[in-house]
Amino acid sequence: MRVLAFLVSIVVAGAACGSIHVLPDAEVDGSGELVDAGANDGADASSCDDRACNATQPDSCCPSGCDADTDLDCAAICGNGVLEPGERCDPLGSCPTACPASGCSRARLDQAGTCFARCMPDGEVSACSNGDGCCPAGCNAVNDTDCSPSCGNGVREGIETCDPLTSCPATCPPQGCQLRALSGGGTCTAQCVAAGTQTACAGGDQCCPSGCNTTTDSDCAAGCGNGVIEAGETCDPIGTCPTSCPSQGCQLRTLTGAGTCSAACAPAGTQTACINGDGCCPGGCTAATDSDCAPVCGNNVVEPGETCDGNCSCTASNPCYTTTGSAATCDLRCQQPIRTCSSGDACCAFDGSGGCGASSDSSCAGPGWAFAQWRDVQYGVGNNCDVMRVGIHPQGWYVFTTCSPSGGGTGDPRVTQVTDNLGNIYAVTNDDCLDLGALPRLAGWQCANTEGAVRHFCASSTPGGFRPEPNATYLDVIVCPYNDPGAGSAPFFIWYNAPQVPGMPIGPI
Repeated sequence: MRVLAFLVSIVVAGAACGSIHVLPDAEVDGSGELVDAGANDGADASSCDDRACNATQPDSCCPSGCDADTDLDCAAICGNGVLEPGERCDPLGSCPTACPASGCSRARLDQAGTCFARCMPDGEVSACSNGDGCCPAGCNAVNDTDCSPSCGNGVREGIETCDPLTSCPATCPPQGCQLRALSGGGTCTAQCVAAGTQTACAGGDQCCPSGCNTTTDSDCAAGCGNGVIEAGETCDPIGTCPTSCPSQGCQLRTLTGAGTCSAACAPAGTQTACINGDGCCPGGCTAATDSDCAPVCGNNVVEPGETCDGNCSCTASNPCYTTTGSAATCDLRCQQPIRTCSSGDACCAFDGSGGCGASSDSSCAGPGWAFAQWRDVQYGVGNNCDVMRVGIHPQGWYVFTTCSPSGGGTGDPRVTQVTDNLGNIYAVTNDDCLDLGALPRLAGWQCANTEGAVRHFCASSTPGGFRPEPNATYLDVIVCPYNDPGAGSAPFFIWYNAPQVPGMPIGPI
């Protein structure tokens, strides 16, 4: 066998030099020694080429044109393009020159450069390396691209969202107002995906949907301006919140939380000052010092609505005046003009229209009140006076005045004296007609002079005038200026209630 191996090696080597054949008369005996076949059968070499290729029975002859595949006596020739017994490849260019790993199995090249070259196993790949077609044990798709993601290896690979499986979500509760649904449940691609928005008002879900507030959803915070008064708020919307805090009665208040929905009026003490119109009447104040106080009859203070308090009384007055109210109610009014026609009161009243006369009031002498205009009265510089002599009826009632229906006249006249033809002096003189109960004032006449001051006189100033003595036939009315600057002139009127119109002067003045 050693001889055969040697011959084979010679044949292989000879392949590089052309056609190298094992001698046809050489054979190997049973002991493995090379023997001369020709010595045994006596055949000559020249007759071997005439033989046919024998692939079934060795005959110690390898005819020309035969090879180890067609004749058992021919040796394999590397490079003849025929894959003969013992060869792994032929021609040599078809023989392996490298042995890449197959999957995770490594290989090495055996008998390189011969037709016996082959790839032999050389262990397993253990390193994690991208693109080598192998995913060794312990590697994964993160550190070796040849590995496929594997759910359960504890490594999140590829499209996995979780690994191991126990770390994957099994349920998807909402997150705030975001509703969620489970996708890929039970796998390593399990995940929570958006599933709409919470719209219901429900406490404890960490969501305050639009339109909800603290009164309908405990997850909502108070929102100033949503029109709902929530915890911590005193008003909402802001337009309803107080911006000032006026006192309430005597309770002073101050504004807190201004400009917010917690704005409120807080107590700030008690009012002590007497102030009109604040709704408070502090102790020590009265209706006279504070319009918020009610009048109190008996506190010795004359307050609005009262005419007296603590000193209520009336002295005797002209019969054309009356008294109203009482001291007990602090509304006693003295010298109130009588404006109604009534018999038996010793007053011929002026009812506002001149209607009181002998037929409606027994105190009257004429059919009613009327007036007559005389010449203008003159009151000059240097205290020059003018005397107006008026013929009268003994039972008549009279008033002398420089007031007129529309005003007018100049200066400042005054009646200094009224006497009758018997020498009687009448206490009816009057400087300015300020008493609103005077008959001309009751009639609506104007008593202001051209300068606008109330300077014209009324004699008498009572609502019913005065009645002269029964036997008097005329009256002298003396008119003087109040002072030199008051000199001037004015129309002179006589109001009368008598059977006849006042007469012109009788006799010299």
